[in-house]
Amino acid sequence: MELETAVPGRLQRRWARLLDEHRETLTILAVLLGLVLLAAIVEPNFRTSRNLFNVLRQAVALGLVSLGQTVAILVGGIDFSVGAAISLVGVYTTGLMAQYASPSAVVLIVLAMIVLSLVIGFTNSLVITRLRVAPFIATMGVGAILQGFVLLYAKRPGGKIAPGWDFFAEGMIGPVPFPVIFLLLIAILTGLYLRRTASGRHVVATGGSELIARLSGIVTWRVIAYSYMFSSFMAAMCGLFLTSRLGAGDPLMGGLNYDRYDLDSVAAVLIGGTRLGGGKGGVTGTLIGVLIVSVLNNIFNLTGVNPYLQWIIKGLIFVSAVAVYASRGRAKGR
Repeated sequence: MELETAVPGRLQRRWARLLDEHRETLTILAVLLGLVLLAAIVEPNFRTSRNLFNVLRQAVALGLVSLGQTVAILVGGIDFSVGAAISLVGVYTTGLMAQYASPSAVVLIVLAMIVLSLVIGFTNSLVITRLRVAPFIATMGVGAILQGFVLLYAKRPGGKIAPGWDFFAEGMIGPVPFPVIFLLLIAILTGLYLRRTASGRHVVATGGSELIARLSGIVTWRVIAYSYMFSSFMAAMCGLFLTSRLGAGDPLMGGLNYDRYDLDSVAAVLIGGTRLGGGKGGVTGTLIGVLIVSVLNNIFNLTGVNPYLQWIIKGLIFVSAVAVYASRGRAKGR
């Protein structure tokens, strides 16, 4: 009898512990499901398969840059240069593909953009760790420099993509869009890196307390460098995806129009439960946050909400998310 009563008790405690550990993730998942249900009831066009696939494709661009932003915030920073990095990769990629469209040239162009993004991320980390500039100011400054290079190269949309490059955004593998599979693969690899590798755990430890991490033997400047390089790399992936989807480069594609990938990515990460200041968060919450922001964007577009009003609403969401995590930090004595 004692054994029969002990087993359900252990199971109950285990479920209670799991629910407590994943309370935030389950909460934002419930918010997402409620938002989808409300949108399906209020706007009939939302329920169409064409629109749902469109939401998923929109989520890919934001999802890619948000995965990088997650790591930047987890390490205790923030990356506001991602919008300009997206624009830079977009205009240079399409400008080069307009002149060199062979498969080998496309491979070299993509590799060049990846190297460029890694240099951008490393520059961000140097300004933060060596010059001791706050991450917000450092990445804003680097982003301003990048946007200057963008506008020097292209002041209006132009260039074109190489034949077959549109598969990145429009391709299908069976019934599933290729970019959705690509995003999920990157998300799984990022999650495994953060949870199952020593380097990933060092990211979380550095974000929790850089001083304690350094005293524990972690080379924190190197961890910060890798984190910002990953953030810029994911911004480059977003830029490459957007060129595939748009078929051209746009100097405003990353952040100077109403698609603010810098603001939206931070909002998605914070909504997803990653703590501003680092040390707590993860990929699953970010993906849910991305879907919430993407569904909201889709609802705004379907209902004809003014783009400038969308800025106001997104700004309110951003400020609210920051306020919530700041209040939690004060309550815990951080």
